[in-house]
Amino acid sequence: MKPQGRSGICQQRPCALLGVDPAERADVNLEGTGIDPAAMQRYVEEQIYSLPGTDSHHDEFTILLTGSRGVGTYTPDSDVDIDVLCPKKTYDAVHAASRQAGIIKSPTSFFKVLTDEDWDRYFGKQFSRPHFSITPLQTVEKQIAGYEDVPLWICTRARVLSDPGEQFRRIVDTFDGYPQAVLIKKIKYRWMLAAYWEVEVYPHHHEDDSELLAAAVSILNAVNELLRVFFLVDRKPFPYAKRLMRYADSTKLGTQFVAMLRRVCDLAVGASTETKSPWDRLDRASDLLTNSAECEQLEKACFQGMIDAGVDPDWVEADFGNIDELLTGQLGPAP
Repeated sequence: MKPQGRSGICQQRPCALLGVDPAERADVNLEGTGIDPAAMQRYVEEQIYSLPGTDSHHDEFTILLTGSRGVGTYTPDSDVDIDVLCPKKTYDAVHAASRQAGIIKSPTSFFKVLTDEDWDRYFGKQFSRPHFSITPLQTVEKQIAGYEDVPLWICTRARVLSDPGEQFRRIVDTFDGYPQAVLIKKIKYRWMLAAYWEVEVYPHHHEDDSELLAAAVSILNAVNELLRVFFLVDRKPFPYAKRLMRYADSTKLGTQFVAMLRRVCDLAVGASTETKSPWDRLDRASDLLTNSAECEQLEKACFQGMIDAGVDPDWVEADFGNIDELLTGQLGPAP
């Protein structure tokens, strides 16, 4: 199975940021991003292609537009997320030279936010501060080979601005869906994490307000894990936490239950006007998530989704009886 997005943004041919021919540069394709191509060209040339440590930026740097502007779901004030990939040898040289020049401070990673007073000179004040990161291609290759969900989600949806020798494309194309055993283990892990946060962590017999934080965190974590299950039973990688609810609408289960889970979150964080009492709100959120007609419908649909994805029906039926697999680390890192 090809990952979602392979036939969309990832299939768009690279924008011509590599070339120095003005006619070539004019071919930059940023339709649907809200970004002026000339501003992007200037930003890349001045902030990325000027970095010390190499004289071969155009031949070694893959440049990706990620985040909401990369996938076309941006708001007017969304920032510009640029991910730069390059061979490890180049990364090490650029990182060391950039630290020595005072461009970055971290000894272990490369992340640069414009801090100049005129940081808005590229994209305007309405945009958030532009920033970019640099990552070795070998790191991305390891993430893809290890079926790491968030990197997979980002890489299969990134808008490719330049990719010399298709070095990034070759890595992404190695992902052809999750192997069945990997998929089943991921589904089990996320489902049991949701159960853990719902049942084990929530202070159902709360006694004082010192437990309010634990209560809210447990509910929100349970919702996030359920959203991850929605993606996985569709055999899709899931995005980072900030975007889970936003993109869960694209899943089969999400179309049915995102509205319910939004209400749970609204109660948990105080966005709901149903009651002013924090404990009343949190208890209502917990009941909606664990002891309601909507919960029964959600559980039934998730059970069927897991079975359809290949999870053993007996394991699904046992449900919370499988919790020791989570707590002993058999499914993944224990909570």
